[in-house]
Amino acid sequence: MNNPYSTRRGVGRTSNATKFLLILASIIGIWLVAISSYLRKNPEIESKFTSDILKEEQIIANKLSKGKLRAKEFLHHKKDDISNIKLLHKKDDNYKKDESSNNNGRHKWELSASEDLALRTTGPDDTPIHIVFSTDCSPYQHWQSYALFLSTLKIRQPGRITRIASGCTEEEELSIRKWHDDHIAILSSRFGLHLTPHFSSVKDESGKKVGDYEFFNKPFGLLHWMEHGEHMGVDPDTNQPFRHDTIIILLDPDQMLMRPITGTFQSSDTVFRGGPKDKGFNIDTERTYKDNESSFVVRHGRPLSQEFGFGNSWQQFAEVAGKESPATKVTPTEARRSYAVGPPYIATALDMHAIAQKWVEFVPLVHSLFPELMAEMYAFSIASAHLELPHQLVGSLMISDTNTDGGEGWKWIDALPADNICDFALNKMGDDMSHTTLPSVLHFCQRYGVGDKAFFAKKKLPTNFFSCESPLIEEPSMDIGSGKYLYRKPPFLDTIVKYSATQEKREAFAICSMTGFLNQAALCFKRKHCDGIKINVKKEISMHDLPE
Repeated sequence: MNNPYSTRRGVGRTSNATKFLLILASIIGIWLVAISSYLRKNPEIESKFTSDILKEEQIIANKLSKGKLRAKEFLHHKKDDISNIKLLHKKDDNYKKDESSNNNGRHKWELSASEDLALRTTGPDDTPIHIVFSTDCSPYQHWQSYALFLSTLKIRQPGRITRIASGCTEEEELSIRKWHDDHIAILSSRFGLHLTPHFSSVKDESGKKVGDYEFFNKPFGLLHWMEHGEHMGVDPDTNQPFRHDTIIILLDPDQMLMRPITGTFQSSDTVFRGGPKDKGFNIDTERTYKDNESSFVVRHGRPLSQEFGFGNSWQQFAEVAGKESPATKVTPTEARRSYAVGPPYIATALDMHAIAQKWVEFVPLVHSLFPELMAEMYAFSIASAHLELPHQLVGSLMISDTNTDGGEGWKWIDALPADNICDFALNKMGDDMSHTTLPSVLHFCQRYGVGDKAFFAKKKLPTNFFSCESPLIEEPSMDIGSGKYLYRKPPFLDTIVKYSATQEKREAFAICSMTGFLNQAALCFKRKHCDGIKINVKKEISMHDLPE
């Protein structure tokens, strides 16, 4: 076989060939040093890249030994490896480098290993933070879980985040573990999964199952995680969590984070109370109810939660804690000011464990008297009042109901310019928030609509949305929220719901926020997992027209 490195004059020049091979070996050595330095700075790709390189080096060595690879081709090949490590190959017909990617080929929400490490356990003042949320094992809550993890990634939420999934069958457990390992754990070392037994059965006095209440999973799952979960555990001698200072943040799976939550809220520019003063709420944004302090800080004995609009209605069931329980002694004003709470629930692990123990004790009793959606929330309020743990109520943590007149963080949305509210929510939210304050959470448990077609409802989203083949959501008209559409036409109905300009703007913000966020989350999924596969990036899911 002819040597491709021999001269055209043919015969020999062995000494020159030998020199060339020595030069080539030196170049390879320099390249290896450069690769080593690059990988040390980027450990998130080191494992995969090393495996690929070992295989590739053997191929290259074989080609060199057979004289099949020119030095120029070799160097060009390695240069491409360094500069074009991408989660989706350019050869994919549907791949295009767009605003969803960063300079390293990752989706813009993805973290480097060093960024992820910096966020691992601490918030302000080195306080450990752990977000948890409770789900069942259904595909419906599967996509919500993935979305919640992605929302924490987007906003760089500090601390660990764990999904508590309850009541899985063996098949579901295997599927959820595999999905978590393949799609979630690779996004962050801080993302966890905790599986628990089935808790949602409703039983009569004899212990016979007579029904199902899925929201039992939240209190029972929380307690199970706190006592048996990774990074948790309880001292059997004291019945207190080993990591009792950790800030626990309990969310619902249908909540999208828009701003980090840390447990410290120090400025009236970023936190406020929203309840009406004539109903007993303290609306002074710079003072808490109990201690007249100048900031809202979560610490032992002082949990903090989102203000909810059910007021003191939980008190009618307070006797489940015992007739002499402190929960029965709370005044109506204090019941509204300190215990009318919902997620996000925020407390130290010491307090959250104590609440969880009483929560699981009281929730079956409340449900037996009031077998409705709110039973588990009422039981949480009763448990907190029984333990004399008044919550710092904050109205600004969450938005959800566009028709509320107080108690949620809509005032910041109301302050945004109406003529570009959808463009901001869809395309710009999170890019530069230095001059914009937002609530921490959008709780998308409502149905949102503007005009004839703009619409979002979580139950209508296909459960396979996070997949290579699923299209994206159709974007609404950019002028919704501007005051042009003071109504909505619900899907499959002829009725018209009329709006004020304020409510139209809020509805538009919710629709555009969820559309933009879910589409970007889907692009992140596709970029990460659809390598070499034709992917669907067409925006053609009409939420309004999907079947119920």
